[in-house]
Amino acid sequence: MSRSVTLLVAAATALLLPGSAPVAMADPEGAGRLPASRLLPMPPGGLHSFVRGLNSSGTIVGDYYAAGSDGPLAIRWNAGRPGYTPLAPLPGDRFSRATALSDRGWAVGLSYHSLPDTRPVRWTPGAAPTRLPLPAGSRVGSASAVNNSGVAVGDAAGENDRSRPLRWRSDGSRTDLPVLPGDDSGTATSVNNAGTAVGWTERRDGTTGPAHPVRWNAAGAVSALPLPAGFAGARTSRITDNGVILGHGRLAGSTEYDRVLVWAADGTVRDAGRGRGYAVNRAGTAVGASLEENPYGDTARWNADGTRTVLANPAEAAGEVLAVNNRGTAVGYAWPPAGNPALDKALLWKPDGTVVPLPPTPLGPYAAAFAVNDAGVVAGFAVGTDGAGSATTWRATVWKR
Repeated sequence: MSRSVTLLVAAATALLLPGSAPVAMADPEGAGRLPASRLLPMPPGGLHSFVRGLNSSGTIVGDYYAAGSDGPLAIRWNAGRPGYTPLAPLPGDRFSRATALSDRGWAVGLSYHSLPDTRPVRWTPGAAPTRLPLPAGSRVGSASAVNNSGVAVGDAAGENDRSRPLRWRSDGSRTDLPVLPGDDSGTATSVNNAGTAVGWTERRDGTTGPAHPVRWNAAGAVSALPLPAGFAGARTSRITDNGVILGHGRLAGSTEYDRVLVWAADGTVRDAGRGRGYAVNRAGTAVGASLEENPYGDTARWNADGTRTVLANPAEAAGEVLAVNNRGTAVGYAWPPAGNPALDKALLWKPDGTVVPLPPTPLGPYAAAFAVNDAGVVAGFAVGTDGAGSATTWRATVWKR
């Protein structure tokens, strides 16, 4: 499990229990000044909040936790307007969580009364929740991505530990996406504005083999993605509007999906090296954490020409790059040698690799940056700490000029 996922899981668990390169303080997008930080507001009684998605206009979705509650509520912060818009659970449910946001304001996520029985939900640009139907016999389901037409993808599972990849049309009707011959389980993880989706399929018959990376075209037909020589399987996680795909591969003889793979728009695939990849842009530049020399992860960019750049990290320990925009600006966070997860520092890297520590928030100097759009708006969360350096508060945060 990556440290970014571990950090979020640790935060959620707590809530459920009532010689580096010189640091250049330069402007990330060339406007002559650093972006300013702002904590995003919450409804009365809100204690903690997190960012889950940022679109091209600067609108943000996330979720927040209220005092005395044991679950999240989805929320949207609208670009250019003060305040927030609650994203309500489905009727009869108590909790909701947003997972993705499109540039035109469609959001998806899950709704539930109690775990683990979750239902996929899509919110219109006007914030109305719509139940996304599941196949008969499904106990849980979730939506992982949505495009500008409101087409969403995700999966559902019953009691047999097998999942079904799903796509929901803009009218809410469901398509059960096919798996590759010989497989009996799968999931769809991303969809672009052309309606092309990616994910993986596999066989779960008690002797689970490797996952097979796949792409579904707009008509729903499935095709296998090629693998580099020496690879047994892979899982895909992102597809851009021009067809570039990011995933993680598993070498033959290994059980770990620890190789960053990038498929170009023409279908060719490259092995970028051992690491954790989190985002890719239209040019095929991927970002994440390289595991080639540092078992904890070096902040890294895998360039479209096949080279790797280990990005400067003023914390001098480890870190992760979590997002990259189409201009090549990347954001993430790093942690100090002590490894305290409360002491992360939010960082931005310019296209030339210059590292820019993002300004502190009203909670203090500790934060993580999770998303950046092409306008240079950055979103993430700030961490408040007590006198002993332990995290006490998490707040969704935006940095912008």
